[in-house]
Amino acid sequence: MQASIQPVVTWSQNRIFAGTVQNLELLVEWSGSSGNQDFRKKSRKVAAREIELRIWLESHMTLSGCHGCNAERGEGGSFLFKLGKIHSGSRKYIGLAFTTAAMPAGVHEAIWMQWQYKQPPAERIRELPLNKLSLEYTHHTDILNAATCFHVEKHMELLKAAEAMEALAVLRSREPDQKVYEKLRRQADKVLLLAARSGDLQLVKEAEMLYKQLSV
Repeated sequence: MQASIQPVVTWSQNRIFAGTVQNLELLVEWSGSSGNQDFRKKSRKVAAREIELRIWLESHMTLSGCHGCNAERGEGGSFLFKLGKIHSGSRKYIGLAFTTAAMPAGVHEAIWMQWQYKQPPAERIRELPLNKLSLEYTHHTDILNAATCFHVEKHMELLKAAEAMEALAVLRSREPDQKVYEKLRRQADKVLLLAARSGDLQLVKEAEMLYKQLSV
């Protein structure tokens, strides 16, 4: 039976410099499976409910932040992310930030991931196979100048922009706080710079929306 969700994970960098503490990000995305249904029908159907992602970290990995989600401490030292539902044909994203300890050169296991969800209409609990993510540590100095994966960078900035917008919405229902405005302005500047560098139209529109909110 085809899984109702199709997850994809992407590191900001697959190879990192060994011997020193490093910071990196992981973009987690998942789509709702369409099956063999007509597109007009599948686009309205809930593909999966009560989606949960559980991760276990190897000892050299530390979760330092998350965007688009909240982390709960789970069993066995795991982290649990409750991700709600997804419709067929839709795609969602979360971003996770990690700090890695200094490690010898070589390929090292980093994270173990387990997806669970309820599959309509019977609402049976389904689990995807346990997935292992590894990282390559190297002493080659050329890695210090390696570019971050644009796909990861783009969606991390979009997730941070959404968080800044939510903070602004909360602010407007309370007393003004200049720090929230400054955070949103900095995020708008980051998105605009990334848009100018890449020519990505989605980022251009996002930056325009952020600046517009600042002027409201």
